[in-house]
Amino acid sequence: MRYNKHRLFIEKVNAQSIAKKIDTPFYCYSFNKLKTNINNFKKNFNKIDPLICFSVKSNNNLYILRIIKKFGLGADVVSKGELLRALKAGISPNKIVFSGVGKTKEEINFAIDKKILLINAESEDEINAINKIALKKKKG
Repeated sequence: MRYNKHRLFIEKVNAQSIAKKIDTPFYCYSFNKLKTNINNFKKNFNKIDPLICFSVKSNNNLYILRIIKKFGLGADVVSKGELLRALKAGISPNKIVFSGVGKTKEEINFAIDKKILLINAESEDEINAINKIALKKKKG
């Protein structure tokens, strides 16, 4: 974002021209800034080559999630709804991590069925629930 002659520009687009076409307030994302941020993050961690997972909780915009996928990132989800959103965006199940407290048995079941990479257990009870469901499905 930058100002030119007292007008706000997002990349090369005048924000006022957007506001005239659609209702305000609105969200406007910069592809170039997103790309730069992702590439900088990757560059700073390239020696260990980690799986970088974007928090779907921070922004579940399907278009943004599809861009995240194109850059090879995974997704960190905290609910079945977020998991469904990540899958709908085309993020591979083997790049999805399920975190967060209070996962239901239904959500654990769904995550196991989708063969996601990892379920972060937040308690001993959750470990037992994951184990029980996985054994029942012969995945444990």
